[in-house]
This record gives sequence, structure tokens and C-alpha cells, in this order.
Amino acid sequence: VVGTFSRKKQRDQIFRKMIIMQKQEILVLLLSSTLWSTLALTPFAFQSNRIKRTNAFFAMNSVSNPLSSLSLERTSRTRCRSAATVIQAESASSNGEKENNAVPTSSSNGHKGKGKKGNRAVGDLNFLRKRTEDVMRITADGYQMGSGDAEIISSRGMKVDRKTFNWLIDSWAFSGELDASDQATALLTRMEKLREDSDPATEHIIRPDVRTYTKVINAISRSGRPDSGELAEKILGKMEELYESGQNEMTKPNTFTYTSVVEAYANSGAPASALKAQEICDEMTKKHQQGDEDIRPTSRSFNAVINAWAKSGEPGAVQHAEDCLGRMEELFEAGNNEVKPNAFNFNSVITAWANCGEEGSAERAEEILERMEHLYKDGDSDVKPTTISYNAVIDAWAKSREPYAAEKAEEILRHMEDLYIEEINLDARPNTRSFNSVINAWAKSGLEDAASHAEDVLDRMEKLYEGGNEMVRPDTHSYSTVINAWARSQRQGKAERSHNILRQMKELYKSGNKLVKPNIVIFNAVLNACAFTNGDIREQNRALEIAHSVLRELDQSPFGKPDQVTYGTFLQVCAHQMPDCDSRNQIVNVLFQKCCSDGQLGGLVLQQLKIMASEDLYEKLTSRKIDEEITVDDLPEEWSHNVVEGKWRRRRKLS
Repeated sequence: VVGTFSRKKQRDQIFRKMIIMQKQEILVLLLSSTLWSTLALTPFAFQSNRIKRTNAFFAMNSVSNPLSSLSLERTSRTRCRSAATVIQAESASSNGEKENNAVPTSSSNGHKGKGKKGNRAVGDLNFLRKRTEDVMRITADGYQMGSGDAEIISSRGMKVDRKTFNWLIDSWAFSGELDASDQATALLTRMEKLREDSDPATEHIIRPDVRTYTKVINAISRSGRPDSGELAEKILGKMEELYESGQNEMTKPNTFTYTSVVEAYANSGAPASALKAQEICDEMTKKHQQGDEDIRPTSRSFNAVINAWAKSGEPGAVQHAEDCLGRMEELFEAGNNEVKPNAFNFNSVITAWANCGEEGSAERAEEILERMEHLYKDGDSDVKPTTISYNAVIDAWAKSREPYAAEKAEEILRHMEDLYIEEINLDARPNTRSFNSVINAWAKSGLEDAASHAEDVLDRMEKLYEGGNEMVRPDTHSYSTVINAWARSQRQGKAERSHNILRQMKELYKSGNKLVKPNIVIFNAVLNACAFTNGDIREQNRALEIAHSVLRELDQSPFGKPDQVTYGTFLQVCAHQMPDCDSRNQIVNVLFQKCCSDGQLGGLVLQQLKIMASEDLYEKLTSRKIDEEITVDDLPEEWSHNVVEGKWRRRRKLS
């Protein structure tokens, strides 16, 4: 009796496992056959009572039962062959539809720059270019200035003198055009030539002055050219030479000139540019201390040096930035009110610590914030901490990867809320970025319950916004970061949780909230959660279902089309959630072909193909041996012509 019971129990266990395995095969088949279509399964005849009960189980779940009296292996092979025919036919049909319904895209390449109020040339670049061409044509080689006129008058009545040139140079400086620095330099060169060729009695009309040279340096500084610092310093040296030699007493450099040179080095990003910016700023301090009242270091010039060190990435650079802040405090205490540190200077140093990635950087950022709070409490309103200050420190903790970083970030957020609610500091009111940074801190923390905490912060945002607080309105970044938190977690059900958040975003977007429009990054994050789902076979099956649903929805949605990350991540889903079988190979085959037809073959797809495909399938798809080292560049260009590599480039494309 015991033996009979034991054998019966063993048979029941085996049968339950078969049902689970067969259900997974159904998911595989449905996935294969409905990547972009629906495959109708042919019902089979069933005999045994156990299989009848299985029929009832599958009927209850609205799924056709693929079991037959044939062996499981034979049934799988039959299904794979039938699925292959349908998939290939309907995938080709889908590709044809895509070509017929292609959406044209614009290729605008306009550049917008900061302008000045009332300056028409800055707002109208065509006007600026036309006016510059007119001036250059009027003052072309061979033109001689009149001896009695105070200005040059063209046949069209356009006034041309030093003010005209200065106005045009300044307009180019603020235009944001790629050739702005070249245009400004060309105008300066024309002025210098006109002065050389002019009658001594009238050369003062067109003679470049300190404003002219400084505006050209400003245009060079704003260009962001790698050599902008060197070019700016060269013009500075020329100004000093002209002034000291007596050739042009109007070119004595002043505070604005030196500050523009400092900013040129700071904006260039060239090696050793931070040190050069520091040296120019020190030269300003030295000249002022020697009695030159035209040159006085300011908080703006020091802030340019701080930013130069912050962006340099050199060892100890952030400490140099903080030392600049200390130097400002020393000079202010010595009587130079122009260098009194303000909140902007403090925020720059906090941001530098936040971005440097050095050990202990978050603590240093918070210490500077505490200094600001103490100074403000003692009556210095110029260093009043603002939302920007607190957000920078939260961001520092989020990037620190310290084990307690998320708790510290949320602690600062609650401190901001207390300051605002108690009206101690109304400028410290938390905003969307404050909450997003805390969510990001939880997402990166690696703690077991990190995803739950991240979602709790999102829930707080939603409640505050629903209560009328427009400052904390959740956006796409809020939801995507929570999805990423779930994707990184080891908790069961993370694919389901991620998918639920995506569905919530779609509902909010459909209801009119355009700030939460899902994009490719969101869909890819849900796929990533599915790819790395752990758990029993039921949870793996559910992850596979969700991944299939997300991929199909993205391919048919207005939110974007699958890109190389989508295809690569979906292959990871198949690799982690499906056994190595003919069905999986069929999916790899179809997916790779569609990826190539979309021009989205990226490195991740090629890497996953090499891991998953059999030798024969790999050679069939790529015409290369599987042990051959190849890159995307070795394959047909049309397979990858739509690929946008790099996270930041993809985000810019989305925006």
C-alpha cells in the first residue's frame, strides 16, 4: 500500500511539472506566433481523464491546450515548424505596412542662443548675417574714409563706425551660432585694417577700443572651442601691448576683459584650462593689489574658476574649487566687496562635490550647505540656501553610493519640507527635481526594499500634487526611475510592478497629463525588469508574457518604435526566461531579422545573438562563423543605419 501510494504521489508530482512545462511551451508558442500576429492553435483530441482535467484548466485560463497523445518533443517540433511559417509571413507583412505608413521626420538644425533685449540682430539671425555682409562689403579693400565725415555712409544710408562694429560683434557673441567667434574676429580684423588705412584725422572713428576687444573675447568664450582660452589670452596680450606701447590708449584691459578670458578657459574644457583660468584670476588679484583700479576680481570671475576646476576632472580639482571659495571669503574680509561670496558661488562648489565621484564627496557637499545655513541664520542674506542648494546635496548623496545615501537624501528632503512649512526658508521649497533625486538615490542604493521606498516617494509626490502642490508634479523621470528601481531589485513580482507603473503612466497621459508621456526608455526599463526576473517557473512565464505584451505594444504605439536597446533587452528576456529549445531559436531568428529590417542592429543585439543562437543559426543570419570576432560595422550598413548609440544621445533624440 505504501509503495502504491508513493508511486501515485510521484506520478502526480511528475504530472504537475508536465503541466507547468506545457504551459510555458504554450507561452513560448504564443510569443513566437504573436510577435506581430496571432496564431490560431489547432485543438487536439484528448483521451485520459487527467488530460481532460488539464483541458478544463487551460479553458479556464482562456488558452488552447496543445497537449496530444503524441510525445511532448514531437509536439514541440510540429508547433515550431507551423509557427515559423506564420511568423515569417506575417512579419514580412508587418514590415510592408511599416514602409507604407512611414512618418516623415524633420531635420531642423537651428541653433538658439541667449540674446539681449531690444537687439534685433540676436533675434533675427538672417538680419544679422545680412547686416554683417553689408558692412564687410562697404568697408572692403580699397575703401578710404573721408577726411571730414564723422562716419561712413553707404549708398543705402547705413551708418558704419565703431559703434556699428561693436553692435555686430556683441550680437554675434550672443547669437549661439557655430561660426559666431569667427564672425566676431573677422569684424575686429576689418576694424584694425580700416584704422591702419585711415587718415590720422579720422582713424579714431573706427579705432577698436577696450569694449571691442572684450566683446570679441566674449564671443570666443561662448563658442566653447577647445582653443578658446588660448585665443582669448592672445587678444588680451595684444590689448596690453597696444596700450603700453601707446599705439592705442583705448585698449587698456579692465575687469570685464579679464573675466571674459577666465570664462574662455573655463568653457574650453581643454587640458590644464582650469589652472590657466586660476592663473588669470590670480593676475587680476595681483594687479588690483598693485593699484590698478580698472582690474578688480569679482565673484563672477572666481565662479568661472570654480566651474573650470569642477569640470576638469583632474585629481584634487574639487578641493581647488573649494579653495577658491575660501579665497573669496578672505578677499571680502580684506575689504573687496566685489568678491563677496553669494549663494551662486556656494552652489557651484556643492555641485562640484556632487559630480566629482570622490569618496566622502556627499559629506563635503552637505558641510558647505550647513555653512550656508549658519551664515544665513547670522544675517547674511546673500548666501541664503535655495531649492537649488538642497537639490545639489540630495544629488550628491544619490551619486555617492554610500550604504546610507538614500536615507540621507530623504532626510534632506524632509528638512526642506519642514523649512518651507514652518516658513523658516520659503526659498527651500521642494520641487519635482528634489523628489526625483531622492527616488534616484533609492533606486541606486541596492537595498532590498529600495524599490518599495522609491515607489513610496512617488506616492507622496502624487498625493501632494493632487492636493494642489504644482511644484512636485511627477514627470516621466519620476516614473521611469521607480521602474528602474524595480528592475534592479531582487524582489518577486518586479516585472508586474514595473508593468503596472507603465500602465499608470499611459492612463495619466491619456487623461491629459503630457508630462508623463511614456517613451522608449520607459518601455525598455520594463523589458529589463522582465529580463532579470527571478522566481519560480510561473513568475518566469509571467515575465515572458509581460515582455511580449510590452514589445508588441511599443511596436504599435505612438510613443516610439523599438530601438537597438529594445531588441537587445528582449533577447535577454528570452535568454533568461526560456529554455534553450527550437522555439527560442525561432524567436531569435524572427527578432533578429526584424531588428535588421528596422535598421536597429546594435552591439547589444549582436552580443545576445552570439550567446543564444546555435552555430548554424548564427551563420545563417550573419553569414559569419560564430567564433569569428565581428562588430556591427562588419555587417551590412542598412542593418544599423537607424542606431543612435550612447545613453545621452538617445535621450536628446527623444526630447
